[in-house]
Amino acid sequence: MNKLLTALAIAITVSLSGPLYASGDHDSDHSHGLMASNAAATQDAGAQSAAADNDADHPWLTAGGAQLAADDLAAATEALGAQLTDEESVIDVRRDADDKTWAVVLGGFCKSETDCTQYTRELSLDQQDLQAGLSGAQPADMKLNIVPMTLPSVHMANVVIQAQVEPFRGNQSGLAGNDDVKRVQQGLNAVGISTTVDGWYGNGTTSAYATWQRRLGYSGLDATGIPGPSSLTSLGSGRFVVTNKILVGSRTTFAGKRVNTRTSAMLTAAQRLFGRSISLTQGSYNAGGVGASAGTHDGGGAVDINISSLSQTQVWQLVKALRTVGFAAWYRPTSASWNRHVHAIAIGDTDMSLSARNQVADYYVGKDGLAGHRPDNTPAAYRVPFTWWEKY
Repeated sequence: MNKLLTALAIAITVSLSGPLYASGDHDSDHSHGLMASNAAATQDAGAQSAAADNDADHPWLTAGGAQLAADDLAAATEALGAQLTDEESVIDVRRDADDKTWAVVLGGFCKSETDCTQYTRELSLDQQDLQAGLSGAQPADMKLNIVPMTLPSVHMANVVIQAQVEPFRGNQSGLAGNDDVKRVQQGLNAVGISTTVDGWYGNGTTSAYATWQRRLGYSGLDATGIPGPSSLTSLGSGRFVVTNKILVGSRTTFAGKRVNTRTSAMLTAAQRLFGRSISLTQGSYNAGGVGASAGTHDGGGAVDINISSLSQTQVWQLVKALRTVGFAAWYRPTSASWNRHVHAIAIGDTDMSLSARNQVADYYVGKDGLAGHRPDNTPAAYRVPFTWWEKY
């Protein structure tokens, strides 16, 4: 747990032995080094939950309904940079009475799967405060609000994996996210988007979640029904704390081709296992670039790898290395549509296209990811158990 969350945990542990905070604004609270404001105090956990649902001091609980443009949230996230932890997401941007701009940041931490604490920080987006934060200093103008409720957790990676396998391949009993998916389904129903609460992330839940993403202002690849960290965090406001987040990062390059930060890290790790350089013939975010790709490279996490100088044994070694770090990877022999290459999809990438998602589903059930859905042609010696980058 990083320093910020450690400080928050200490603050809450101490606070729960008595009133969390008295009503009203507070000056600097040295138990956590941040400014606390407007957190209602009560000893009874049930009363806490009921109070939080109706407390005007907690407007962030419905921040997801503000329909703020996704671009505004992304710009705020980029501006805050290292001031955000991996456990936090920007869920709103607002101006106060003094015309000062704030990012509302939602985060949380858990003692167990069913005992989590949620909090919001309001971080200044004014240039002077941003410069102070980015230089390593803690901005003085910052607000913290801890919600005195015990909430369950949602394991984001488990939800995303089910969202990438089950719409195309049906309910899979071997996947670990059923309880997490149920909490997401309950959250969708709570915001007025109907879906069955059964732990199966099928096409109905995919459609419902895409509706939620569009309500938040997302579109295109950001509204496919595959949960991203910001939309899932917003859905969890007052309902659950998101753990095990998948963060694909910004767009960058690997071997001269466009990918995201997560895919680049995965390729670097696979290259290390393989022991040879990996050269790409096609990267990600290449909508319409190669017709034979059938849309798999439209979004994130998709790459084609040049194997022209490799022996067949080396090709299989490369496939194994890619699969080991969390790619759905296959050897593609020369055909009428393409030259010999290795095709790979980064399992769990939240930016991937739906055609890439369906290839992940094929990989999970031992298929080749092509239109005919034939059995995987990889020799048994080069297969590995299904995994993804964060699990690796």
